[in-house]
Amino acid sequence: MGDIMDQIKVMAVTDNEEKRFEIKSLLNAPEIAFVGFSKAGIVAIEKAVSLRANVLLIYYGEGETEAIEVAERIYTTLPGCAVIMLCDAMDISVVERAMAVGVRKVICLPVEQKNLVENIVMAFNMEKARALNDTKVVQSWQSKIITVFGTKGGVGKTTISVNLAVALAKSGSKVALIDTDLQFGDVNVYLDIEPKETIGDLVQERNTFDIETLKSFMMLHSSGVSVLCGTKSPEFADFITGDHIDKILNTLRPYFDYIIIDSSTKLDDISIAAMDGSDIVLMLVSLDIVTIRNAKISMDVIERLQQKDKIRLVVNRDFDSKISVKDVQKILGMPVIHRIPSDFKTAVSSLNKGIPLVIDTPRSPIGSTLLKLGEIIKAQ
Repeated sequence: MGDIMDQIKVMAVTDNEEKRFEIKSLLNAPEIAFVGFSKAGIVAIEKAVSLRANVLLIYYGEGETEAIEVAERIYTTLPGCAVIMLCDAMDISVVERAMAVGVRKVICLPVEQKNLVENIVMAFNMEKARALNDTKVVQSWQSKIITVFGTKGGVGKTTISVNLAVALAKSGSKVALIDTDLQFGDVNVYLDIEPKETIGDLVQERNTFDIETLKSFMMLHSSGVSVLCGTKSPEFADFITGDHIDKILNTLRPYFDYIIIDSSTKLDDISIAAMDGSDIVLMLVSLDIVTIRNAKISMDVIERLQQKDKIRLVVNRDFDSKISVKDVQKILGMPVIHRIPSDFKTAVSSLNKGIPLVIDTPRSPIGSTLLKLGEIIKAQ
């Protein structure tokens, strides 16, 4: 047996106890250091990172619904870790999906030990070459969740949410956008999409919140943003709880770089659950006394909920006013991280077209500052 430093560290991912025994029996080879098993999902990604695995063997079988998603996440966020998929039958659709997300090889079980080891060595060498040639900064495997919150209608929550999501997607990130303004959410209008399924349908029709189910209820916008729209009618909002939001975020987190939540103006169970699951809460304020007063009240509540450290202040519709940005910072007791100019005409034109500002007019003052907000978020 060679020194472990010279061996290929292999981890296996499956929930099937019988397959665990079969896979482990194939890994007793001098080229390999078997570092352990993991269940599928977020825990597999965590373990691959902590063990610094060189190769992941992911079993794709009945009930292993997250295998493809784990493979994709490993490929995009952990250069240097190759993925080999094991299955019981060679299905061409599975092979195509696997190859599309960076799987090096799909192998049908049972397999001879020599064949598997040769493929592990080959996958390791190919992935090592890719990692050496990859000049991009490796992103964290875990999402950054941002709730966009405002205490007054018309403060620009949806405009900011939609354009922030698209700006991040344009920079190459994998982005999900969730509309949790459940009574009167209109993210779909800003993106000119007509949802067949919504978060309301998800909660009423399904009891499970696995990644494949969630993705079937999301729409893919042309920008690359995956969108989970709000309810089709206000009365369906009552069926959705903070626990549902928590489950949705926990399921989506391993599979997206950023999750943007367009919240309501109320500090209800839904908004609180969104904030609790978020890394950042963008508090939008405008330079008027009512919005600032409401923001102050909300921040006091958020502080009691021990979420104040997540708040980042953004002034939207910035214009010459008797109330200055310095006044806002003094009243609310924290700095403003960004200012977005007032440009009602351009914003309304974008809304009427159903084309986000960062796509429609990226060089306009409002479009360029929204793109800049994406850069600020990425640096947080």
